[in-house]
Amino acid sequence: MTKVVVLEKFKKNWEIGSVVNVKDGYARNYLIPNGKAKFATNENIEEIKLLEKSLLKKDDENKSNANDIATKINELKFIKEIAAKENGELYGSLSVSDIVNFLSENDIIIQKKSVKLGNKIKTTGEYSVDIDLHPEVNCSLDIEILSPKTSS
Repeated sequence: MTKVVVLEKFKKNWEIGSVVNVKDGYARNYLIPNGKAKFATNENIEEIKLLEKSLLKKDDENKSNANDIATKINELKFIKEIAAKENGELYGSLSVSDIVNFLSENDIIIQKKSVKLGNKIKTTGEYSVDIDLHPEVNCSLDIEILSPKTSS
């Protein structure tokens, strides 16, 4: 285990400036290269205490932007026609990429990892997919899958 000091909020219980134990590979391969944390040395902890106000301000801006995006997403409904069998089973499926592409067509840019689809959607019907935009902000997108036969 490695001790790191967190530079931004992610995961609901990790606050900016908190020192947490993480697996060595997680720290080395993800947190530190992506600027989300630094090794928990005395120098780094002191440096982050000095930077804490600016880091909190940046986080507030990110949270505000996430709230704006969440409002836009909650107003949208993604309706897609996909060829399906008589029983409603799709010949294809709806994936995270389809959702991200739909949102980008509506001028909303998010990362694929924000979409919590679980398994691909493989039958016609109505669905609601959760989207995490910030550790404190999430929303859902309503999706309706139609078969070309049923929509006519």
